[in-house]
Amino acid sequence: MYRPNVCIVITNQKQTEVLMFHRMGVVEHGWQFPQGGVDSGETEEEAFFRELKEEIGTNDVKLLKVSENHVRYKFPQWVLDQWALRKGKKKKYSGQEQRWYLVRLNQGVEAISFDAHPAEFDAYEWVATENALERIIPFKRDAYQQGLKLLGMLD
Repeated sequence: MYRPNVCIVITNQKQTEVLMFHRMGVVEHGWQFPQGGVDSGETEEEAFFRELKEEIGTNDVKLLKVSENHVRYKFPQWVLDQWALRKGKKKKYSGQEQRWYLVRLNQGVEAISFDAHPAEFDAYEWVATENALERIIPFKRDAYQQGLKLLGMLD
């Protein structure tokens, strides 16, 4: 079973770079886009705005494109094992099914804040779109490539 999820790509004015965020406490391949689960009774659009606000402190964005299709990826066993150790129970999802959103910040990076508790990210950086996949944890790379293609950000 796949968890409903949204993934948000923040691009620059020329759509040549994407804003990547570093997960707090992760040393290797700790970069990703804001993303998160769709809660019960919540629409994908509501989750999109909520996740942005929770993860980067602002949801003041211009929506440029939404993927028509979802992208799926499976969690590797080591992720499922870590989750079970932390939570004391088995994860009910084997992976995630994401709707992808392409946006631009209305007020620029000055609006970004990591004040949420608990904070998920500790840094951000503009990256050329074609270099973004190198920074993603390997088990998510195919999904990120598919998502960026659906948004017209990669060939």
